[in-house]
Amino acid sequence: MNDALDSSDNWTQHLVWGAPEWIVPAAILAVVLAAAIGWSYTRSRASTPIRVLAATLKLIAVALMLLCLLQPMWRGERPRPQANLFPILVDTSQSMQLQDADEELSRGQNFANTLAADSDWRVQLEQTFDVRLFGADSRLSRLADIDTIEFNGMQSSMQTSIDALSQRLKGRPVAGALLFSDGNLTDPSVEQIASTDFPFPIFPVLPDAPTTPTDLRLERVSVTQSDFETSPMTVRADVMATGLKDQEVVVQLLNASGTSVEEKTVTIEKEGELQSVTFRFRPEQSGTQFYRVLAFTPSQRKSIRSQIDEGSAWLEGSSGDEATLRNNQRWIDVQPRRGPFRILYLAGRPNWEFKFLRRALQSDAETQLVGLLRIADKEPKFSFRDKGVNSSNPLFAGLGEDEEETREQYDEAVMIRLGVKESEELSQGFPETSEELFAYHGIILDDIEPEFFTQDQMLLLRQFVSLRGGGLLMLGGQESFNDDSFGKTPLGELSPVYAPRNRSDRPAPGGKWSITREGMLQPWQRLRETEAAEKLRLSKMPPFRVTHEVGDIKPGAIELAQLETSSGRPAPAFITQRFGKGRTAAMPIGDYWRWSMRKNQYDNTSEVSDDPAQAWRQMARWLVGEVPRRVELTIEPDGSTGSTNLRVLVRDESYLPMENATVTLNVTGEDGVSIPLTARPDANELGTYAATFVSRDSGRFTVSADAKAADQSFIGNDEGGWVSDPGMEETQRLSWNISWLDNLAESTGGEVLRVSNLGDFVSDLPNREIPVTETWVYPLWHQTWVMLLAMACLCGEWGLRRWKGLA
Repeated sequence: MNDALDSSDNWTQHLVWGAPEWIVPAAILAVVLAAAIGWSYTRSRASTPIRVLAATLKLIAVALMLLCLLQPMWRGERPRPQANLFPILVDTSQSMQLQDADEELSRGQNFANTLAADSDWRVQLEQTFDVRLFGADSRLSRLADIDTIEFNGMQSSMQTSIDALSQRLKGRPVAGALLFSDGNLTDPSVEQIASTDFPFPIFPVLPDAPTTPTDLRLERVSVTQSDFETSPMTVRADVMATGLKDQEVVVQLLNASGTSVEEKTVTIEKEGELQSVTFRFRPEQSGTQFYRVLAFTPSQRKSIRSQIDEGSAWLEGSSGDEATLRNNQRWIDVQPRRGPFRILYLAGRPNWEFKFLRRALQSDAETQLVGLLRIADKEPKFSFRDKGVNSSNPLFAGLGEDEEETREQYDEAVMIRLGVKESEELSQGFPETSEELFAYHGIILDDIEPEFFTQDQMLLLRQFVSLRGGGLLMLGGQESFNDDSFGKTPLGELSPVYAPRNRSDRPAPGGKWSITREGMLQPWQRLRETEAAEKLRLSKMPPFRVTHEVGDIKPGAIELAQLETSSGRPAPAFITQRFGKGRTAAMPIGDYWRWSMRKNQYDNTSEVSDDPAQAWRQMARWLVGEVPRRVELTIEPDGSTGSTNLRVLVRDESYLPMENATVTLNVTGEDGVSIPLTARPDANELGTYAATFVSRDSGRFTVSADAKAADQSFIGNDEGGWVSDPGMEETQRLSWNISWLDNLAESTGGEVLRVSNLGDFVSDLPNREIPVTETWVYPLWHQTWVMLLAMACLCGEWGLRRWKGLA
C-alpha cells in the first residue's frame, strides 16, 4: 500500500481513533459548547461579520480540543528499512569511455560522479533499501564501490547481464533496479528485451540532454574471393559518419607491414549517409595474410600514419573532432586457396589445345597440369600363327628389347604422359582405382569417346565428381559428344547437356563467343573489370569454327556463354551444373586454340595481354576452386565471448569421413608464440575434430592443423587465420540507444529517468509498490501544530473582542 493518499483510496481507511470511547461524550460536549458560543455571540453588540469570525475561531479551537480527546491517528505502510534490495547496474564497457559533444568528461565519468557515495539521492536511497552495486560488460560482476570501476569491458552484454541479475536475485525482495548505460548492446539477440513478467522494474538513467559525438567509422568490411585472375580478392568497405557532412574521406587498404595497397577518396554529403568503397587486388603471396582497412579525413592522415609507423596494430585515442579512432580501422584476413591443385588432362589425340593450356598454367604456381595423350589408337592384329610377328605396337619398333614390358600391345592405345611427378603415375593409362584418381582435383576430357573407358572407369569418374567433389570439364573435339551411346553412359549423366536427339550430318555452325547475363555474374568468366570493357574485348575475339551439336540444357544447369552464329540462333558455348559434391561443365568447341593463335590479330591495343592464357587459368581455378581436401579446417570466431571454435574435417583416401585420426593444432598470435591444441572427435559429426581457442585480447591469429592416421602416417594439413577484436562492436554505435532503454523500462514496469530527477525519484520511491513493507501509525493529535492552531484561534478570538471593545 502507498504511504500517501491515492486517488482510488478512501481516506477513512487510513484514519484511526485511539480513544473511540470518548466519541459520545465529545459529541455531547461539542453540542453544548457550540450552543453556548452561539448564544453568547447572538447577544454581542458587534457587527455580524465580526461575530461570525470570532465565533468560528472559538469553535475551531474547541473542535481541536475535543478531537484530541478522541486521539486521532493516521495509519499507513512503508518499506521496511534494509529489507528490500535495490541493485544499481552500471555499464562498464569501453563505450562508456566516449565523450559526448559539449561534455568535458566521458559518459562513464559523468555516471561515476552521479553515483558518488556521498550524493544526496544515494544516501537517501541507502537509508531505506539494501543498495548493491553491479557492473555489466561481457558478464555480470559485483562492484565494491563506484571508485573501483574501470570502463574497459570488451562487450556490452546488457540483456545477458540483466537476465543474470534476475536469476541471482530470484526469490529475494527487489524493489527495482537503476540502470546506468548508453543502451548500446552487443548481445547476439538484442530484440529479446525483458518480458512483461520480469520480477522487478528497471529504471534506466539518462543524462538530462544526451548528445551524439562526431564520428567517422567503418560500418562493415566484407571480403570476397573469386577466380578472377587479375583481382581475385574483393574487399568492400562501407563508411558512415555522424556529425559530418560535405566532408572528404580517405579509405585506405594496407598490408600487414603498413604499406598502402590502394587508396580511394569519397565524399560524404550528409550525415548518416553510407558510402561504399571496393578494392580489388591480388594477394602478394599464398597462404593466410592480413590487411588493414582505414577510414580518415585528410586532416587525420598525419596522426594516424604516426601510429602505424610506431607499430600500433590498433588505433587508439581520438583525433580532431572525432570521439574515437577505434572504429576507423578493421583488420581482415585473406586466405587464398592453397595448392597445388592437380588437373588431369585426357585427350584422344595430340592437339593445339593442350599446348596452350599447358603454357597458360605454367605461370600459375598453384596449379599443376598432368597430361595423358593418346597418340595412337589400338590396332587389330591379323597374323595369328606367324611367330615372327611382334606382338607390340609398331610405333615401338626399334626401341630395344629392354622396353618390352612397357610397350603397348596391338590391342592397347598408345598413351604418353606429360607432367607426372612420379615414374609410376598413369603408367597403366587412365586410373582404375579411387586412390589414384582421387589424387587429382579436376579432370579435363578433350576429344575422347565413351568407348575409351571401361565401365568401371566411367563409374569411378562419376564417383570422382559426386563423392570426391572434383571438377569435370568436357571439351569439344572430333570424338566428343558424337557417339549415339554418349547419353546412355555415365559421361552423358555427368554432362550438363543432353545428347542431340537427331544429329545432323552437317557440322554445327560456328560463331563468336558471347557471355550470357548469368556468365557476367561469374568473375572467372570475365577478363575485364567493367562490363563495357568486357564487351569490347568480346567484340575483338576471333570466331570459332569447330563446334558440336548438343541437345537441350539439363534442368539446373546454367548457360554461361553462347556462340553467336550466322543464322542468328545462339548455340551453347559453356554450360555448367552441380553434380553431387562436385561440378561439371561442357564446352562443345573444338578449336578454342584458335583464339590463342590469333590473339594479336584481333587486339590492336598498345598493351596486348595474353587473354586466352588468362581465360584458361581462370577456368582451371574455377574447376578446382571448391574441391574438398582430405583435411579441411573451419574457423568460427565468436566475438561475443572472445572464443574461436576450430573444426577439422578429416577424410580417408576414398574421401569418406575418417575415424581414429590424430589432429593437432598450432595457434600463433602476434607475439609469434605457438600454442598447441589437440582436437577431439565431435560426437555429432563423423570425421570432424574440434577444439576451442579463447583470447580476451584483440589480435591476429594463424592456425595450422595436422592430421595423422591411426598408424601415425601423415594424412595432410590445412591452415587459416582470423582476427579477434572483441571490443570492435563497442564503438560501432556512439549515439544513446534511447529506444531500447524505453522498451526495457516499459516492459519491466519501470520508467526512464534523468540524472537531475534522481532525488525526486528516490523521495517518491516509498510511495510505489514495494515487496516488503511495515505498518506504521502517526498520532495526529499529539502534534505541536494542533496545540498552536488551537491557541492561535483562541488568541484571535480574544483579540477581536478586545479590538471591538467586547472583552
